[in-house]
Amino acid sequence: MTANEGLAAAVGTTDQVLIEELSMLEGAMERNYAWAYEIIAPFLGRSLLEVGSGVGVMSRYLVDRGDPVVLSDHHPAYLSYLRDRFGARANVTLQILDLDHPPYVVDRSIDTIVCLNVLEHMADDAAVLAAFARLLPDRGRLVLQVPNYPALFGSLDESYGHFRRYTRRTLTARLQEAGFHIVALRNFNPLAIPGWIVSAKLLRSRRVGVRSARLFNALVPIARRMDFLSTFAGLALIVCAERRDA
Repeated sequence: MTANEGLAAAVGTTDQVLIEELSMLEGAMERNYAWAYEIIAPFLGRSLLEVGSGVGVMSRYLVDRGDPVVLSDHHPAYLSYLRDRFGARANVTLQILDLDHPPYVVDRSIDTIVCLNVLEHMADDAAVLAAFARLLPDRGRLVLQVPNYPALFGSLDESYGHFRRYTRRTLTARLQEAGFHIVALRNFNPLAIPGWIVSAKLLRSRRVGVRSARLFNALVPIARRMDFLSTFAGLALIVCAERRDA
């Protein structure tokens, strides 16, 4: 049994979909993930916690920085997969962290929480953000990526277990209520919106096809050159927010 097969056998249906999707997308969309990392990298501190690390699609970029990083997820099977992949790295700590059950305890001090494509999976996102704030020191940072535009909620969101998509206003309000101050907030990936509409709204697809993923990956250099369009729109939102003590 491969690592992917063993991991899928140990978790629920929604997680199996995510596991298969993430494993496929890591190879098919490497340029896109590298682009997202380049955007968040300037906001990262020197001691990180990544929540919802999954199979390590973005973790590898965080680990390669060389600074201490805690990789976490809610299921032991994910931790086993991450341990096989990153456990030999001296700067890596692994732990279970179930975001459905705050408050959270982390094995080492941190100055930055990285939460990419996770918050939309949480039924009570306000409670999660408040618990993140309690983990961070004053001026500690939270780096988020979430799906944009509630009107785009469709079959892919349902398949992936999303509770919601956000707007700039709703995300800002959630963060401020939790005690965060917005440092930077931007749209990401505007050129992916038409493809999402076709797949999730018109065709009602339940999976992102590998051909579609590879096609967009091939177009990432063009998307980078046209990133000025993110001033107006984006399939996702990326935000850096600081905890500010009253």
